[in-house]
Amino acid sequence: MRVDQLWRYPVKSVGGERLDAVTVGAAGIDGDRRIAVRDERDEVTWAGAVPALMRVRAVTAGPGVAELILPDGQRFRSDAPDAAGRLSAAVGADVTLAGHGPHRPEGALHVMSTTTLRSLAAALPDSAVDVSRFRPNLVLDGVPDDGAVGYPEHGWIGRHIAIGTLRLRVTEPCDRCVMITKETPSVPHDRAVLRWVARELGNALGVYAAVETPGEVRVGDRAHLID
Repeated sequence: MRVDQLWRYPVKSVGGERLDAVTVGAAGIDGDRRIAVRDERDEVTWAGAVPALMRVRAVTAGPGVAELILPDGQRFRSDAPDAAGRLSAAVGADVTLAGHGPHRPEGALHVMSTTTLRSLAAALPDSAVDVSRFRPNLVLDGVPDDGAVGYPEHGWIGRHIAIGTLRLRVTEPCDRCVMITKETPSVPHDRAVLRWVARELGNALGVYAAVETPGEVRVGDRAHLID
């Protein structure tokens, strides 16, 4: 196996940035989901409530700061005085941006395989299956598909993944929600994706992993299942 893609999402429920290399600590990829979108009640909101968030992208601009990219190409920093107003106008809801705590340790990284993405695309030929729907941090290629199930990482719960010095423990399936139906910059809105995943895969696609030993990871690095 090898690392095919690395993704960081500086802002929760907003599209992210594809990277060549990342530092993975106990809480996951440095800078991942460390900014949240809050609603008019000052509670953390998500793309299920504000679907247009999935049409926005964010890239890291500095520690705790993101640059947001709107569908029309406009860009602004999350710490700009008018950031809340500009994002609210773009997504059609009264929202603000605020710092956010780290992930649950048991779900520090979201892992998927290219095998799973291809299997889903084959099962849903009329749907646009793209990584942006599912928002993984780590995508692995060349994954052995023991038993030809098509979704090999679903059988990894309790096992470990080694990538250089990094050690991950696969903890649980990724339970899916309405977010995977939403429009992104690269795919249209599509309810069929969630219906199929719920019916055929028990509503799970991809897995979460805890970080047991932090490390540096680059695209192309070899990955090994252990235990």
